[in-house]
Amino acid sequence: MVFLYCLGLLGLAAVIAVVAVMGCAAIEADPDEVVAITLISVGGILALVIGGTLFKTAQLSSGGGIAVAESLGGRIVSPSSTSPADKRLYNVVEEMALAAGVPVPTLYIMDNEHNINAFAAGFSPNAAVIGVNRGTIELLTRDELQGVIAHEFSHILNGDMRMNMRLIGILFGLQLVALVGYYLIRVIRYIPVSSGRSSGKDKGGGAQLIIIILAVGVALMVIGYIGVFFSAIIRAAISRQREYLADASAVQFTRNPDGIAGALKKIGCVAVGSGISSARAAEMSHLFFGNASELFSLGGLLATHPDLTKRIKRIEPRFDGHFPKRSEIVTEDLSKSFASKRKHAEFLSTPSSKQSVMEHIGDLNIPNMLAAGALLQAIPKTITESSNNPLTAQAVFFALLLCPDESIRKKQIFQIQAVFKQLGNSPFLQNETQRLYPQICTLPEEEKIPLAQRVSASLREMTALQYKKFVKAVDLLIAADQKMSLFEYTIKAMLLRDLDIHFGLAKQLRVRYTALSAVHRSVVVVVSYLAYSGHDNEQETHGAFAASMKELGLTNPILSPNEISVQQFDNALRVLAETCPTLKKKIFESFMTCIWYDGKITPTEAGLIRAIAAMLAIPMPVLA
Repeated sequence: MVFLYCLGLLGLAAVIAVVAVMGCAAIEADPDEVVAITLISVGGILALVIGGTLFKTAQLSSGGGIAVAESLGGRIVSPSSTSPADKRLYNVVEEMALAAGVPVPTLYIMDNEHNINAFAAGFSPNAAVIGVNRGTIELLTRDELQGVIAHEFSHILNGDMRMNMRLIGILFGLQLVALVGYYLIRVIRYIPVSSGRSSGKDKGGGAQLIIIILAVGVALMVIGYIGVFFSAIIRAAISRQREYLADASAVQFTRNPDGIAGALKKIGCVAVGSGISSARAAEMSHLFFGNASELFSLGGLLATHPDLTKRIKRIEPRFDGHFPKRSEIVTEDLSKSFASKRKHAEFLSTPSSKQSVMEHIGDLNIPNMLAAGALLQAIPKTITESSNNPLTAQAVFFALLLCPDESIRKKQIFQIQAVFKQLGNSPFLQNETQRLYPQICTLPEEEKIPLAQRVSASLREMTALQYKKFVKAVDLLIAADQKMSLFEYTIKAMLLRDLDIHFGLAKQLRVRYTALSAVHRSVVVVVSYLAYSGHDNEQETHGAFAASMKELGLTNPILSPNEISVQQFDNALRVLAETCPTLKKKIFESFMTCIWYDGKITPTEAGLIRAIAAMLAIPMPVLA
């Protein structure tokens, strides 16, 4: 990509230099003037391209996947939606998110797009967006929809989504020269042409200006299409290979090749297809599940997706190339429920080694998906319904944090009333929290975690003011007993950091550290905390710490219990969250060495794994 991008820049620079020299020759300019004009022209074009790349990248960084979905005309899907199609889509995505150990992506439906297509956008799994066409949820069966969504989750978990977002910004710069030419030509219609009664000084001035702008616009478009050509090659070359990977991953995740193969066959139907009518389709074509733009592909050189028949044959080798007719397409009754009813205990597996825990990272498979569906089904209906509404979802979260000790619980209820008094809805939240608590307090912890994740999607629909009050109330509830339990820390880490980013109170995670030496103090704090938390005697504690340090090549001594606290543990994880992926994985593996030193994972340690994974934005499904 870097090579082709540089080649595109050089191509633009070379052509603009030739044009500048030819222009100087036409006006018989001096050699010094030729050099100056050429350098200015080339520098101006390069500045425009690089500036365009930086501008678009910054714009996407602030808006993320939501900006992409809204620019394509998407409508956000609320967890409280009563539409059968919306509910089925949300259920499929929610189960996969829990199975993969990532927050439920924000969902969008493009209601004006009646073909079959979908995309994933965003810079991290914790801030992902999935968008689907109206045709996707109306024309696909649940198995086929699950195959398409699994394909998009592959892009999220394999890092394609972040790369594709960066690609939009990088390639925008290469296309900007042509876009400037295009908009210059469009401006012409607004330039008044002088009438015959105008003075001699102004007569024909408008026409001359139009000719000049038209000439400049056409020249920029012709020159700029060099950048457009190279950007199309870059987009296509990267996208095609990642599509093959995502197709294979979807089959691996669902163990059902018929699902994604069926969706691809329906796309092949002449009356269906996968085209996107939005004007932004070409710019974002590499994000989609199927071909979004029908632009000339030069024999496949510029195609962002592999040939449909080839994709299907890789999944279903016996495919004969026959695509169904519109009348042959099978759909489902969307009023039916297809959620799993089986018990999660049948599917949750207890990790048998440190390596097995590492293998769970980003692992989306049938056992995890069935376990996720069963966990969600196990949550009482009244609690599920409350978690779908942004107001009552706050009460669900508050109830998760209420203390079993009645005296402390009364204090917590009073704090809810005090915080929300200004908003005028404090009695409702107070009463709703008390109503939900008896049911929520009896849930086992492995069911409280998915409930907390489910609540997160609804809480995104709060206003900024409501969210600030909500955070204040959460902090007071946790501090009511003057200590923070591991469960409290885990669900707060899982939710509030991502919601802070969503509401603009915190920046997206970015890589700031690539060397272990820059974060070794934070590593020592976390490993010391883990060593004290998960081992019964001093010998095991010091042995676990030393084994973890040795794996990283560090020789620091363990900190004393007085030197570490939950707050210091949290601060250290926030630093480690900004390490590069390879270093982050290495550090996380050393944490697992410390935890697994005694050959077992206690419930406390399982909670710590969840908390650490949440803070470091590492996809980690529920562990037994």
